Amino acid sequence: MEKLHPPEREDTQVVTRLEREKCWIARDKYFACLDKNRIMSVANQDSSVCANERSDVDSLCRQSWVDYFIQRRERNLQIDAMKRFRTQQAYDELEAREAASKEELRNKFVKR
Repeated sequence: MEKLHPPEREDTQVVTRLEREKCWIARDKYFACLDKNRIMSVANQDSSVCANERSDVDSLCRQSWVDYFIQRRERNLQIDAMKRFRTQQAYDELEAREAASKEELRNKFVKR
């Protein structure tokens, strides 16, 4: 009969509160370095930039956590960029409508 669970998985080991906190601190420092250097995607990152911070994250966090943190960061950056784009579009449309209204009023009073 086959075993239902694979032997010795990383996820089965208990992580203490202190270990989690160290991981999260390392993650925050790594992401701050990426933000400082305007790196949006880790895939496009120069390996020498933020190398020490990445090394800390890799040594203090489970690999599955690192993958999740990076995916979540990149997804949130994409969402923020889309929101900024949509907001800018809305402002541009409002500005165009206001300009058209002002022009319409000008024409109305000039033609009198």
